[in-house]
Amino acid sequence: MTKGFKRTVMAVAFAFSIVGAFNPGSAAAEIKFGTVPRLSEAELQVMCNPLLAYLTAEIGEKVTLVVPKTFDGVMEAVKAGQMDMGFVNPLIYIQIKDKINIEPLALSSEVKSGTRLRGIIIVRKDSGFTKLQDLKGKKFSFVEEDSPAGHIFQKLLLSRAGFNVKSDIIMLPYAKTHDNVAMAVFNKTADAGGVREEQLDKMKGTLDVSQLKIIGFTDYFPNWPFFATPKLKPEMASKIRAALLKLKPNDTQNEKILGPARLTGFIPVTDKEYDELRKAAKVAGAL
Repeated sequence: MTKGFKRTVMAVAFAFSIVGAFNPGSAAAEIKFGTVPRLSEAELQVMCNPLLAYLTAEIGEKVTLVVPKTFDGVMEAVKAGQMDMGFVNPLIYIQIKDKINIEPLALSSEVKSGTRLRGIIIVRKDSGFTKLQDLKGKKFSFVEEDSPAGHIFQKLLLSRAGFNVKSDIIMLPYAKTHDNVAMAVFNKTADAGGVREEQLDKMKGTLDVSQLKIIGFTDYFPNWPFFATPKLKPEMASKIRAALLKLKPNDTQNEKILGPARLTGFIPVTDKEYDELRKAAKVAGAL
């Protein structure tokens, strides 16, 4: 091969690489799947890769993971067209839906909570509190402002029990994790705390949960949904929905696909199922 011919081949290859980089159609066959940065990107890759590989095989187009740097970044990524589909907690779903016309595809089922989850309000057994009304004027610990089962659900419960959630309780600084909320109640830093229902079982090895009791249960709310963004073509959204719904909850054959993500399957879902959560979010000032 002459030097001149080599230079020509290299020039053509370089030209094609430039066209590929700037041609929007060149990446059309890749589906961008986004989720919240609740863990490191490496950990999320391990959790999600088996499911993304399954979806790739089912729909015939490569599905790749996108992880925004912040929780708020998911909304921005959807707005910017950087995601075709997503998987977020129910509160973030309704917050995005309030601004952008996303479409729920399937409702996830978790190992312990299934397709519905609820929160609890806990106190110490020796506190003397026996009912929610005893907690007026008391100190509350919650996880985060936007935590569905560690703040939002509980605010609706308190509101329905006759509380003005802005003035009838003392809000401590957000504890950041469910574990920290339980510890705050255990250590008497807080009189009461809001956590997910299964939290006390999870902490049995690290905390004497026998010293705590549940004083209130919230309603059940739908779990994390998969959703399609406006960028995803309707026919592809239908394929993805069908692929997810083939993974029926508690089918042991799904373990290799869903086990790393701590899921057991999916069921159909409609946006209307999140209306009660919208009420709760408005009470808590999160919507």
